[in-house]
Amino acid sequence: MRAAWVRKPAFWTGCLVALGVGLRVYHYARNPSVWHDEAALILNVIRKNFTELLGPLLFSEGAPPLFLWIERAVFLMLGDGTYALRLVPFLASCLSLVLLALVARRVLVTEAVPWVVLPFAVADTILWHSCEAKPYAVDLLIATTLLALHCYTSSWRLFWQLALYTMVAPVFIFLSYPGCFLMGGVLMALLPAVWKGGSGGRWAEAFPVWIAYGLLSFAVFASFLLLLVGPIHAQRDGAMTSCWVDLFAPWHQPWKVPVWALASTLEIFRYCCPPAGQPLAILAGVGCIHLARRGQGRLLTLILVPVLLAFFAACARAYPYGGARVLAYAAPGLLLLLGAGTPPAVAWLRTRSRVAALALCLFLVIPAASALAHMVWPWGRADCARASAYVLAHRHWDERIIGNTWECQYYFRHQGQAFQLWQQVRLPVSGRVWVVFSGGTPQDRLEIAEHCRRVQGRILDQQAFERTMVLLLEREDYPAVSEQHLLD
Repeated sequence: MRAAWVRKPAFWTGCLVALGVGLRVYHYARNPSVWHDEAALILNVIRKNFTELLGPLLFSEGAPPLFLWIERAVFLMLGDGTYALRLVPFLASCLSLVLLALVARRVLVTEAVPWVVLPFAVADTILWHSCEAKPYAVDLLIATTLLALHCYTSSWRLFWQLALYTMVAPVFIFLSYPGCFLMGGVLMALLPAVWKGGSGGRWAEAFPVWIAYGLLSFAVFASFLLLLVGPIHAQRDGAMTSCWVDLFAPWHQPWKVPVWALASTLEIFRYCCPPAGQPLAILAGVGCIHLARRGQGRLLTLILVPVLLAFFAACARAYPYGGARVLAYAAPGLLLLLGAGTPPAVAWLRTRSRVAALALCLFLVIPAASALAHMVWPWGRADCARASAYVLAHRHWDERIIGNTWECQYYFRHQGQAFQLWQQVRLPVSGRVWVVFSGGTPQDRLEIAEHCRRVQGRILDQQAFERTMVLLLEREDYPAVSEQHLLD
């Protein structure tokens, strides 16, 4: 009796949701060191007021204005610690997992649901977004929420569906930059029903529907234009664009555009199901056919149009397209397609080779193995958190600190004039000075240490952390102090 219960897909779905929430709680609780762009966004939230967050941001950073405002409000209420500033993305990631499980149960056959929840629960990329002060987990929540609205309001009268989407459109677009693509998908998904009602229905019934659709269109386009001429224009600069140049269509070599389009699309699947999700695009294709045969055309439009709009934007060099965090919003929809295609594919393979069917199932479990491995061996990133904690624990009050990254600026934010950036200081300096250097190769950091020794004098302390080095330097002509002073 127990074995039969365990074989139920609903049981596995619940286990996978619990696993996904548990992994999110684990990574949030272990509090990994902030990374480069995350530190840049946090510094903007801390240093700029609500009005200034609508304009250009420090460090060529970019983020949707409503998300920045929410982070600013959290900072004012809960402080500037990482647990506080990562709270909204953490909650958004947990909620999106639960919502996606509910959506999958609503639109797919029971056997397909665990195959949707599994990659979303354990994908390293999605887990990473759940414990960083960046907007990508919120992008996932917006995408999943729109899928949920489609599922749970499809029985409503079309007028009320349009009214609901009109109310949420400005919020979603200002909360998530991909919100304009997602709401574009909503407009395209609802258009056939609006057209059908307007063409075949009575005028008294069709007119309110067309008015509601017009209002929805106005809300979407007006919000997008306001965002485009305001925060997007203010935040966009050459440094930001140069980071994404490989994710734009290579029009300087037109013959490469088809290859780029195919490779970039496969990379999106890799991002959704790391570390090797590209072959799963075949399963998503099977899922498209399966949903189309079941009359789920509106759902397919909601899933595919936002990705297609990002592709067109990349062709215009306006938005990146490929396996990058700015395409994370595509994950819920693409994983629904993957889940829809898995049971038919497994059934087809089983009739020809049970080994092949088993191999496919094992391949789909790879993301889970990767996620569990990273509980033992965490993601590699510069451990500026422990490095800065070491400095603060051993630093004397009159000793200066020099750091080379935005992470250092965040972790030494309360040290005032005692902290300076590496780029702003020229060694040698008088007295003792701490140097925190992150990034580069181990050899690069050793060369920096040797340079500091030659220029500044003696190295009194040297510590190595993950991708980070700490030095305590002293000029040779500086008066010696007691060992007890160093311990203080």
